[in-house]
Amino acid sequence: MVNKNNHLALLNFSDFSSFLAGDLCTPDSFFCGETGASTFVNGESNRYYRSNQVGTYANDTFRLKSNLTLTLGVRWDWDGPLVEKNGRLANFYPQDYSYDAGSDTITGIGIVVAGNNKQFPTKGVSDSTLTGRQWGFAPRIGIAWTPGFVKNIVVRAGYGMYYDRGEYLSELSPSAGGGFNGPFGVTVEPPFVVPILAQPGAPFSAPFGNAPLPPAPTSLAGVASLLPNAADLIANTTPYCTANGIINCGPLQFAAYDPKNKLPYSENYMLDLQWQPTNDLVLTLAFVGNHGVHETIPVPFNQPAIATPSNPINGQIYSYGYTVNFPGTFNPAISAAPLSTLVEGFGSGNTDLRVPFIGFDPNSQYSKAAGISNYAALQFHITKRAAHGLTLSGSYTWSHAMDEESGEQLFYNGDNPQNLRSGYGNSDFDRRHVFIVSYVYEIPKFNNLHGWTNHVLNGWGTSGLVAAESGQPFSVIDFSGGVGSLYFGGGNDFVTNPLVPIGAAGSTPGAKPVLQGTLGIDPSKPVLNPAAFGIPLLQPGDAAFGVPPCDPVTGACDIYETNFGAASRNIFVGPFQSRVDMAVFKNFRISERFRLKFDVQAFNIFNHPSFDTPNNNVEFNPFFADPADYVGTGKTPCVTTTSGAFGPQAAYVCPPSGNLGMIQHTIGSPRFLQMALHLTF
Repeated sequence: MVNKNNHLALLNFSDFSSFLAGDLCTPDSFFCGETGASTFVNGESNRYYRSNQVGTYANDTFRLKSNLTLTLGVRWDWDGPLVEKNGRLANFYPQDYSYDAGSDTITGIGIVVAGNNKQFPTKGVSDSTLTGRQWGFAPRIGIAWTPGFVKNIVVRAGYGMYYDRGEYLSELSPSAGGGFNGPFGVTVEPPFVVPILAQPGAPFSAPFGNAPLPPAPTSLAGVASLLPNAADLIANTTPYCTANGIINCGPLQFAAYDPKNKLPYSENYMLDLQWQPTNDLVLTLAFVGNHGVHETIPVPFNQPAIATPSNPINGQIYSYGYTVNFPGTFNPAISAAPLSTLVEGFGSGNTDLRVPFIGFDPNSQYSKAAGISNYAALQFHITKRAAHGLTLSGSYTWSHAMDEESGEQLFYNGDNPQNLRSGYGNSDFDRRHVFIVSYVYEIPKFNNLHGWTNHVLNGWGTSGLVAAESGQPFSVIDFSGGVGSLYFGGGNDFVTNPLVPIGAAGSTPGAKPVLQGTLGIDPSKPVLNPAAFGIPLLQPGDAAFGVPPCDPVTGACDIYETNFGAASRNIFVGPFQSRVDMAVFKNFRISERFRLKFDVQAFNIFNHPSFDTPNNNVEFNPFFADPADYVGTGKTPCVTTTSGAFGPQAAYVCPPSGNLGMIQHTIGSPRFLQMALHLTF
């Protein structure tokens, strides 16, 4: 993997006028918001990954009776872990991390470097850094039985285990990377590469200065300089940044594949009954299922805990993800909540100080082999073989797929990732009902035709397919801080898809969340009602969650903190989808050996749109403000208060901003025609 990002810079501007003026976004830019500071990554960004894979199996078939067959087998799989040719592979061993709160010193960083690294390998660590076994035995069994007391019926049953690789490149880098990294940014992940931020006042001609840029660490001591202690976190710096004159530095965001992970596997099982009442008719009824184990899920290993006066954490007795300042300043207005540590480069209250591993960003994550999944399906299939030129096939499947994570594991699709079972729900790809009918009809030949009349009139036929299926499940999510600000700050959650609950603060009482069903969708109208959704707001002084009390002098209150909501994953279902394909074909017999077939295929012949799931993203904090205050913005707040000299406060925006429930895409293509010519011999 050759990556030349260490030769290129990312220059950000707040708007087009700033671009024309050459005003760069830097760490202290007030109006850059989500854009982030201009960044250059320095270090070695090329990677050469390797892995070995071996599989072997043995099986045998036993004919126990004339009507009973048993097949037994076992497979052994070894999906070797990833290694990097030059040892540019790091991991995090929690047992090797230590922090002395008394002296505010990180005495063990917990980061290990692959054993084949030539500069600073960690003694006793393998080239892959993994410790869990990456192999397993997978038994299989199959049975086929033909009952003697009834004709033309076969019963089949089977069970098998199937292993899969869990470690891919996407698991070696964070879900989001502070503007320079990301789920496929493994080549620019610290500590082998470090981000350099454009400093305040830097000109467009020299955004990172004229002096040589500081290099990436070349020793474990250098890696340790990337981890700030508590004092550094409060000052928004790190030892590395202090030594190199860089300001506004936050904790290290790190991602790795949990070294204790074992291989994911699934247990597949089936039972089917097949009946052939006539020579040209076959009916099959089957139950199919599987159970997935050790599925990889991105989990933040450094998620902040709740600090309260009775449960202090690293000297913090309150919990807050926002910092309430006097308007237009960075001066805190609540004496009990004066801090603004950085998460992904943005102010996030005291979140960095409530983590289990001081010095690491709250979004630092493990890909843990901890997920489960289940699938169950009842399948019916009928096939009517050629009779009078017609072959007809039809099937119906009722199924239910459930899991804690679907897709490529880029984000955790739930609320609290420390409770994975809370995200167990309908899979993203769950299709409850699937109905398919296909046919091929060859028009009967006209006998006694010869010459050109035979070639023109005979050999015609038509085929087609009708498919209809349920829509896909989806959830309503908010990345702007309307959910879980207490843990990641306002809008700085880059590892989960936080679910928005129905009801809660700011929602309209009695509002129906679903405005349209799954059939007969009008795409010009919303499917969901934004007014039915609210935020899981916490009250100032909430003792259970350690929310700071209102300031007795200024009267300012932290009315912005939110918890994870009482929401379930994938409880909504997208529009029903259907399609009809047809084709007309003509067969030409050239000779005994050669045949020619010409066909015209029409896909989605009726040009019927199949709508995708609607927009499911809302923003209760559309400006990503810190705090999420909307006084004087012209927007309707979710909560308001006026207390003391501080003046009015207005938290969040209700109903939330965005296009919730609007159909914005279709699935599949519009009608199109395709012609093909086939020569067989």
